[in-house]
Amino acid sequence: MLEDDYADIKVEHLNETQVETAVNDALQLAGYTWPQLQAHAEKGCFPTETARRTWFVVSSLI
Repeated sequence: MLEDDYADIKVEHLNETQVETAVNDALQLAGYTWPQLQAHAEKGCFPTETARRTWFVVSSLI
């Protein structure tokens, strides 16, 4: 039998309000607004690795 490397990961399901809060918190922590990240994504050039990572996380939730 194969060992499950992810067996100890806990999954939390969020409602719409909680997702919105998580998105806003991520943007605030990164120091960017959603329109700023959209503009960087359209150019295909992010000023920092934090901006790029925030884009990928937040864009997958919106």
